[in-house]
Amino acid sequence: MSPKIYPIDLAIMPQLPDLEKIKQIREKLGLSQRELASRAGVSQSLIAKIEKGAIDPSYGNVKKIFQAFEEVLKKGIVDAEKTGIHLTVGDLATRGVVSISPDDTIAEAIERMVKGRFTQLPVVVGDRVVGSITDDIIRNYTIEQTRNKEKSYEEVMKTPVSEIMEAPFPILSEDTPIELASLHLQRQEAILVSRKGVVIGILTSADFLNIGLKR
Repeated sequence: MSPKIYPIDLAIMPQLPDLEKIKQIREKLGLSQRELASRAGVSQSLIAKIEKGAIDPSYGNVKKIFQAFEEVLKKGIVDAEKTGIHLTVGDLATRGVVSISPDDTIAEAIERMVKGRFTQLPVVVGDRVVGSITDDIIRNYTIEQTRNKEKSYEEVMKTPVSEIMEAPFPILSEDTPIELASLHLQRQEAILVSRKGVVIGILTSADFLNIGLKR
């Protein structure tokens, strides 16, 4: 069966913050639900429902919550040295990693990105990370090939990921301080997070920007 064909710009979609992180970060920062709600300008009941997974909040409310986290961090309301509160890549990472095989096609990579609202995917063979692919890589390759008439759009979509993938994203242990992760994310779109050598999550530039930690 031939792969589905998607317009290339469908892969460029904003990645929403992981709602499961809200409780983790709130507790790490030592905030009660009431304090977080007050800082975010939302109701405490909304925070409680989000943390229980009982509601699908609007993007606007989720943005307010992450902006509240940002303000707490920027203003030094939480003193990590005094309180012992230290955020790590494991605290912010999205658990579970959606990946692609090098033998899969560009069309399949786009389909996976669109479905998960991702802008990047690690390329995996078995339990080994062998490369990475992003929406920018796909876009640039498509423009280059079709502009030079080397391939039709349909042929580009059937191209194996292995032909355009780049080096793997860095892999950091889940207990790595976020300050170190920020250095990697100045050069990379994502970091893979591991526990005892096994990849368990992913941290993207968007995740960092959502709470204002990328300096």
